[in-house]
Amino acid sequence: MMRKPSHLCAPVALAGLVCLGAASGAIGCGFHSPLDVQLDSMYPGSLSVAVALRGAADNGLIDAAALEAPGKGTALYSDSVRRLQEFKETLAASPAAAELPASFSLGYVESQLWSRYSESDGKLRVDVHTDGPAEGEAVVLTGEPVLTVVLAGRLSVDRALADGMILIDGNEREKTAIRHALIATSMANKISRR
Repeated sequence: MMRKPSHLCAPVALAGLVCLGAASGAIGCGFHSPLDVQLDSMYPGSLSVAVALRGAADNGLIDAAALEAPGKGTALYSDSVRRLQEFKETLAASPAAAELPASFSLGYVESQLWSRYSESDGKLRVDVHTDGPAEGEAVVLTGEPVLTVVLAGRLSVDRALADGMILIDGNEREKTAIRHALIATSMANKISRR
């Protein structure tokens, strides 16, 4: 019986431990996580947003199928990334973009996918699939189907906020600026579709 040299076991064991602890936020969204999405641990208020999304889907305001647990498919993730990039472009073109905080994080509660929108060299950028909001950063919680219908002009930002389908967290200036930017982007899309 041939024995494995013990000096090879330590590096292999260490590599395994490193992989187990690797960037839990980066692999923790519903598109990539092998575990079930735990809404109550995503961010304070995420569970109430999820309940509001389910109610909106049950009432036909948003696409119910879009709220199902995201598949592990690359196409679904790629579609979400593309829409988040499009949202960045729409935000950047908005007259309200100048009001936005230096950065804010947007979290989709149905997939727990986080994205950070920030200004860099005078341009708005988006980093998709982040670990969540930075300490003290403004936060927007919603669902992808809500953002889709808001930006298409089929649901008002004020109704989505009032019904709990969008939650904006931050100081009053940040919340107001993000709300204004969302309204401006939805109005711009309404006008461009005419």
